[in-house]
Amino acid sequence: MAMWRQALMALAALAEALGTPGSIPTVLDQAKAVLGQAQVALRGLEVAREATVSPAVALGTLGDEDPERLRLLGAVAEAAAAALEREERRARRCQRWLRAGHGLAVGLMVLCAAVLSLDSARAALGVAEDSHLLLALAAVAVSCEVARRSLGTSRRHLATAAGNQRDMAQRLRHRARRVEAARASAEAAAATNEATAAVLGRLEEVTQALETLVAAVTQDREVTPWGTRGQGFPNAARALGDIAVALGTSGEEHEEVVRRLEVAQGALAGQG
Repeated sequence: MAMWRQALMALAALAEALGTPGSIPTVLDQAKAVLGQAQVALRGLEVAREATVSPAVALGTLGDEDPERLRLLGAVAEAAAAALEREERRARRCQRWLRAGHGLAVGLMVLCAAVLSLDSARAALGVAEDSHLLLALAAVAVSCEVARRSLGTSRRHLATAAGNQRDMAQRLRHRARRVEAARASAEAAAATNEATAAVLGRLEEVTQALETLVAAVTQDREVTPWGTRGQGFPNAARALGDIAVALGTSGEEHEEVVRRLEVAQGALAGQG
């Protein structure tokens, strides 16, 4: 049985027990026990309701971002990373060609230097001893090495830029997932919060009514202890009237209990 229903039944039982004072101590103790349970349940519902605020706060910190737009930006960053990686691969191939060109130029330099050191070879080739061939080969070798090193620097920059773009794409996709999760959580929390608020309001109303009647009966007991001749319950009678009116305007689910409270109040009317 729902806690609000238990509190409602305890309220009706205590009201009806006022017609037989001998049973009041036991019924009053039972009502107090149910009241304690209802108050604990109320605190639990309040905590649960506060917890549903967190998803809405999380969604608020993410702003009104569109997950699809975030994914699109992530795809753009991914494409940019792929283009940079293609450039880095082309630079790597050029480096290999330049390394080969440098090696060839150096090899030719060594070979030409050995050949041109021979007078007969120079005479056969028709070149002078101070030929510019070796200088040209040296210039080619140096140019290839400089270009290779420059491409190495460019490759590192391209690799860094590609890594940054991939990181950006990953962050954008992760943020899109977070926005979607926060939105779904906030929607679910809103539905839960609405249901919790309805249960909380109902339980709070009935708990307040039970607490009021328990307090009134206790006050009457202090004035005329149980078993006193002419035992009366004026405070309880007045409380029952107020409770019946309040519950009667709050919903059809209270109709039966309200009728029982009105009967109990009618029985006590002469004592008010």
